[in-house]
Amino acid sequence: TGYSIVCEKCQYVKFYNVGEDDGNDNGEGGILSTNKFVIFKLCNSDDCSSGCKNDYAEYVVDMETYVAALIEMKQESVENTCNTCQENCQVDDDTPNYSVKCQSCMDRCDRYDALEENGYGDASQYTACAAVGNDDDADAYYTGAYCSDDGSQISIGVFTDEYCSNSVSSKDAATVLGLTALSDHILSATYSSECISCLQEVEDGEDEADDYEPETAETCQNLYDAAGKCETPTGFSGGYLSYYSSQASNEEDVCTFISSLDSGTYDQTGDIVIGEGGVKTISGKSNTATSAQSLFLAVLILSTMGLAGYAAMLHDEISGGKSDGLSGKECLGTYG
Repeated sequence: TGYSIVCEKCQYVKFYNVGEDDGNDNGEGGILSTNKFVIFKLCNSDDCSSGCKNDYAEYVVDMETYVAALIEMKQESVENTCNTCQENCQVDDDTPNYSVKCQSCMDRCDRYDALEENGYGDASQYTACAAVGNDDDADAYYTGAYCSDDGSQISIGVFTDEYCSNSVSSKDAATVLGLTALSDHILSATYSSECISCLQEVEDGEDEADDYEPETAETCQNLYDAAGKCETPTGFSGGYLSYYSSQASNEEDVCTFISSLDSGTYDQTGDIVIGEGGVKTISGKSNTATSAQSLFLAVLILSTMGLAGYAAMLHDEISGGKSDGLSGKECLGTYG
C-alpha cells in the first residue's frame, strides 16, 4: 500500500506474426503486427517525489491495459474529490461556502461536469479504436489512443484502419468527432510523471477511525498482476514476484525486454533503428554498440530471415491447398 505508480514511457514494437491479421501494417494478412507497451515503475511513496531512486521496480504491460487502469483510478479520484468538495463547501443552495479553497474545487468540478454541454469531449472516453461516422463512407476514419514520438504522452489520434495503426496527422481527433476540443483532464493520468498512489482512497475522515487499515487500490493490484515484472535487479522490497512462478523463472528475459524498450532500440513506429556507428536512439543520439548489442542485432537479423523463409514456405503450402491445422502465434506471449 505504500507504493506509487510512475509512468516512464510508451513504446511501439513490431513483431512477426505468422498467419494472423491483427493490426498488420498492410491490413491484408502481412506478417508484421504492431504491439503497444507502457513501461512504468512502482516506487516507495516516501521516495517517489525525489526521483524514485530507492526501493523501486520496473514493469511492462500492454498500453490498452495500462490506459484503462490509470483512467479508472483518475476517475475515482476526481469523483471522490468532487463529492468531498460538494459536502464541505455547499451546505445548501442558499448558504454556499465561498472560501478560496472551496471556490477553486467547485469551479474545477463544475467545468468537468459541463464538458459535454459546452461542446467538449472527455479524451479518456475515446481511447478504444473505433470508427467515426458511416462505415460505408469511403472517407471514414477511426479514432483511438496513440503514443507520441518520444513516448512521453498518450493522446487521441485519427487513423485510417480498424487497428488504429495508420495515423492521419493532418486530421484533428476533436474535429473528426464533431467536438470543439478534447479535454485530457482524465487522460493525462496515463502519461503523467507525477506519483500516483496505490493507496485505496477513502471518504473524508474515514482514515482517522481507530479500526482503519490502509488497503491497496484494486485497480493498482490488477495492473500489477497483468504486468511483466523486473524486481530483483533493484532489490525491490514491495513486490510479490515469488507468487508468480512463471514470471519469476523468466524475470531476466522481462528485464532485458524492458531495457530494450527504454534504450531507444525502437523508433516511434516500432521498427528497430540502427544508425551509423551503432544503435540510434529516438532523441537522435548515436551510441556505439556494445558486443552484446551487436550479437543481439545479429541474432535478430538472422532470426528475421529465418522467419521470413518459414512464412514463405507456409504461404506456398497454403496456396497449394495443404492444411495441417496450424495457427500463428505471436513471438512474445503474455506475462503471467
